[in-house]
Amino acid sequence: MPNKAVSVEKSMTPKPHYHISPINNTNGGAAGILITLVLVLALAGGGGYWAYNKYYKKEPLRTKLASMKVKEELIHFTHDRVSTALYGNMVLLDDIVVMMDKELDRLKRIGKKFPNQRGIVAAQTQELTIAREQMAKVLAEVSAKLEKMYVTWLVDRSEGTGQIRSQKGTLTRQIADAIRGEAVLISRIRTNPDAAS
Repeated sequence: MPNKAVSVEKSMTPKPHYHISPINNTNGGAAGILITLVLVLALAGGGGYWAYNKYYKKEPLRTKLASMKVKEELIHFTHDRVSTALYGNMVLLDDIVVMMDKELDRLKRIGKKFPNQRGIVAAQTQELTIAREQMAKVLAEVSAKLEKMYVTWLVDRSEGTGQIRSQKGTLTRQIADAIRGEAVLISRIRTNPDAAS
């Protein structure tokens, strides 16, 4: 029986009472965990936003060319039905023609500013004008062939699809060859910090 008395006495003794308050956290454990959690979530959100913009967000389809008039439906047709590579080459060639127009304007301003040096400016202007005309001609020829292909496709899908299959590679190469042919001139314009401004 003495054992029972001891066990009763132990159970009767009051246990020490500890008061835990989240506000008076002297070690800062909960606050540190909360701050770390917020930072990790912010980092994950920022990383997700970056990845979305870098890899998933697509540039909207350009439906107009700046250097010449082409119907929007023809550009949509080129992108959606013919070839995205052909569409990309058309847009690139259009950008190059516009860049050449700006460079020609810049050279004309330089020629007016320094009339005694017209020989230098005239040689560059003539070379650039010839290249610009050749590139614009290629773009116009390809656009005309695409328009004919589009109308054929609207009238007779099977014949239009046959034309698409037979001509898309040729048209894509035609534009790529035009760009490649003037690569030196294009790179010279692009590397000049004052060009196309």
